[in-house]
Amino acid sequence: MLIVVLVIFVIIVAAYWLLITPLSHWEKRGIPYVKGLPIVGNFFWHTMKQTTFGDELVKIYNTYPEKKLYGMFMFNTPTILVRDLDMLKNILIKQFEYFVDHSNSLFQEDINPMLDKNLFSLKGNKWRDMRATLSPTFTGSKMRGMFQLINEVGEQFVDYFKNEIQTKNNGKPMNVELKDILTRFTNDVIASAAFGVKCDSLRDRNNEFYRMGAKVSNLSTWRMFINNFCPKLAKFFRIGLIPNEVCDYLRNIVIETIKMRERENIVRPDMLQLLLDAKNGTIKQDKQKIETDNSFAAVEESNYTQIKKRIYLDEDDVAAQAFVFFMGGFDTVSIAMCFSVYELALHPELQERLYLENEQVLSENNGKLTYDVLNKMKYLDMVISETLRKYPPPIFLDRICDKPYTVQIDGKEITLEKGTILTIPLYAMHTDPNYFPEPEKFDPHRFSDENADKIVPLTYIPFGSGPRNCIASRFALMEAKTAVYFMVKHFEILPNEKSIIPPRITTKRINVTMEDGFHVTLKPRNQGFI
Repeated sequence: MLIVVLVIFVIIVAAYWLLITPLSHWEKRGIPYVKGLPIVGNFFWHTMKQTTFGDELVKIYNTYPEKKLYGMFMFNTPTILVRDLDMLKNILIKQFEYFVDHSNSLFQEDINPMLDKNLFSLKGNKWRDMRATLSPTFTGSKMRGMFQLINEVGEQFVDYFKNEIQTKNNGKPMNVELKDILTRFTNDVIASAAFGVKCDSLRDRNNEFYRMGAKVSNLSTWRMFINNFCPKLAKFFRIGLIPNEVCDYLRNIVIETIKMRERENIVRPDMLQLLLDAKNGTIKQDKQKIETDNSFAAVEESNYTQIKKRIYLDEDDVAAQAFVFFMGGFDTVSIAMCFSVYELALHPELQERLYLENEQVLSENNGKLTYDVLNKMKYLDMVISETLRKYPPPIFLDRICDKPYTVQIDGKEITLEKGTILTIPLYAMHTDPNYFPEPEKFDPHRFSDENADKIVPLTYIPFGSGPRNCIASRFALMEAKTAVYFMVKHFEILPNEKSIIPPRITTKRINVTMEDGFHVTLKPRNQGFI
């Protein structure tokens, strides 16, 4: 009986320590905060699937509009919400040395080298050295070299639907679900441009590469629960957020491809080749600025990582970088494409303007699509930029205090301890009417030459800002623009009876995506192919 009572007592104490104690974290430190609940923190209604994660974050963001920062609870984890733009500039740029790292709540360490050694997970000097080593692989000139691979996937994509409409639909408009078809497009792009693997996921719908990608994008709830609430158990049983099957599959592809290329002296203009060049120390920084990517959303590489030190990359390092490229590109870029195309379907006047301006740029450049021509399509960039504002792929950014940091809160100095997690409410800033009037309106004109200068710095950061911004922003933009270009060039995109108007964001997932899919109709443009 005594043992039973003791066990119950230990369970009660452990539950109190794990679930209740974190809720007093900010009160003990004298920091204003938004009160939360055990386990769910400030996201009760999202946990109940009644509101979107973004809407809950907006409510937290609007709780103390006069404060620079304040405490909140990202489920059971106490974090600081950063609201003030000057403070944000300090964190991301000016005093970056205090906030170099992510909180790394995504991946537990020591489960799989693919998860440990990728650029997103690395910390401190390891991250800085890896970033310096990899930064030459993501310049505009390197993207120019890879563009043909993406262009080929675009042509393959269009050819499939031309054939389907002609042979199976008797030339009539065809209903499609954008998430399905554009995820297959991004899968084929990543397979070709990052791993050197040829895929046609529209025709071969269950190919292995696509199957593994689906496992990455559809993260299981039980894996997320174990990694967040039972990290030691996850580490002991090697239960990562990403199944080891996926990691091992991609690692084997990379290592086998490396061996084959080195053995047979094969050179291919893809990301794996650039990583191989970085591994062998043969990749070079561009000696002069020859970029032609004028994308509003693109981010520049910071001087913070422009150091002479380079590191040796082993096969696991190369595989890990290819993996994070795969993980970042499979789902997030395809969702951005989906929202772009879907908004164009709901706004035919914008779609027609985009089509005509793209055709004009193309005709002025010998009718051939190249990387440079793609980046001359100004209105296309405006459409993509507005999509990333209204539907940012990351709802928030995170940073962690790498050393104590003193800040003024309500007129008194308070020191944020080492290990304090900061949340940057990107979605809330992108939809703040003080920065973007009528934020619910899809308006590419916000990013026109005459309006772009009116956008307050750091209120629009879809790829982050500062030294730890997204290293692959140019690739993501090139991929998204290519897909939208091909769809608008060859099809009128129309809403149909399954289309949700206005768009409704799902409450079932943390990231921003549509409830019940992106349903549209593709009507062939009169170009003589039917």
